Amino acid sequence: MIQTDEQLRQAWEALGDLYLALASYRSKILRANPRSYALIAQGPQDQIRKIQAEIDEYLGLREPAPAEASVLRETPSDLDQRAS
Repeated sequence: MIQTDEQLRQAWEALGDLYLALASYRSKILRANPRSYALIAQGPQDQIRKIQAEIDEYLGLREPAPAEASVLRETPSDLDQRAS
């Protein structure tokens, strides 16, 4: 989790490194084996999404998810019943 502007700067640098890695994989692997490229690219893509989410949260660009949205229920909510 990003808590300081210095950590924010480091996150931006990490994003740049990840994008450069993807560009390198693309130029070396994509033409020869698109399936391998897709598999290899998944790791950096996941990291990019994670870091970007942390940046967005630190900058206040992301609204926190409502607590109830992540709660599993055994019975339908009122909204679920009205939709039927």
